[in-house]
Amino acid sequence: MRLRFWPGYSWRRAGLGTRIFVAIALVILAGASTLLLVALVTAPVVFRGHLEDAGVSAESALASQIDEGFTLALVTSISAAVLAASLVAVVVAAVIARRISRPVAVAADSAGRLADGDYGVRMAMPGVGPELDELAAAVNTLAQRLETAEQHRMRLLSDLGHELRTPLAALEATVEAIVDGILPADPETLTTLTDQTGRLTRLTRDLQAVSRSDERAFRLELLRVDLADLARTAVAAHQARYRSADVTLTATARGDETRAGPAHESVYGWADPDRVTEILDQLLDNALRHCAGGDTVTVTCHPRADTVSLVVADTGTGFKPSVAEGLFARFHRGPDPLRGPAGTGVGLTIARALAEAQHGHLGAASPGPGRGAAFTLTLPAAP
Repeated sequence: MRLRFWPGYSWRRAGLGTRIFVAIALVILAGASTLLLVALVTAPVVFRGHLEDAGVSAESALASQIDEGFTLALVTSISAAVLAASLVAVVVAAVIARRISRPVAVAADSAGRLADGDYGVRMAMPGVGPELDELAAAVNTLAQRLETAEQHRMRLLSDLGHELRTPLAALEATVEAIVDGILPADPETLTTLTDQTGRLTRLTRDLQAVSRSDERAFRLELLRVDLADLARTAVAAHQARYRSADVTLTATARGDETRAGPAHESVYGWADPDRVTEILDQLLDNALRHCAGGDTVTVTCHPRADTVSLVVADTGTGFKPSVAEGLFARFHRGPDPLRGPAGTGVGLTIARALAEAQHGHLGAASPGPGRGAAFTLTLPAAP
């Protein structure tokens, strides 16, 4: 059954302000009716009792006139009071209904604008209660996250176009040269084509990884793990590559900032061991590419009160201190590597995202070009 106030109007289509106003009006009406009914039932009885105490007989003509006058005065005064109170209450109800319904309408409008792609929309705090303030804060948080995601998408598309341009241009030029007979289709030329397609394959794989890092779509299992042992295991896995490059790779643990601990010392932290290994693999691979024969790379574990730091320090090419933060930007490449091909520029981006997903941080520092570099992975300590 639909409640209708006039032909063509349905209660279901009534706005929140109208519903609140009608609800308050019904409360006022119910309260006023109850007040009048109770007063008419109880007041005459109480009044007659007082007349009898004063010596006025209930059957006398005087008592009848007094009772009649009292009832008239009671009804008149209560009716006037209820009317005045109702008028004031209606005005207050209208103001309250407007103040409550307006933020909801603004939230609905903001959500519609977000759906249309206007991610710059923001709601002011209504200031009419914590619930509506929380609603406004939730809409603003949603808008901020959508705006950030859109900015990431636009940057990714721009970076992707830039990164694809070089290998695609090389492929196109090589194929055209083969078709025109400028280059022979010999093993050397085919190797060039294979290298470029391999670069494209690596790029698409890394793009999938960086997309997951932007969305924090990592599967993590945070455990109490021995980070010093993970460092030693990572060093052992890379030892053969380092030996063939004549670069020294070692791992140590420190009990404090001045005393070096034994190589087997355990340092515990809260982390996902597989993800920590991925980060260390990336840092050790990056360090090797920027080290020449005779250089040294050291992985050191620093336990502190609330955190544990894994520092991968090398004596390689280093970088300007001003570019330290930019090393973690997508598709950013640091100094030219001394060995091996340049990466796609997303390895350190993914490594930092993995660190932050474990409630940690990954930073970089260097005294300057040619003076080595240090990458520090900081994670929560565990007892």
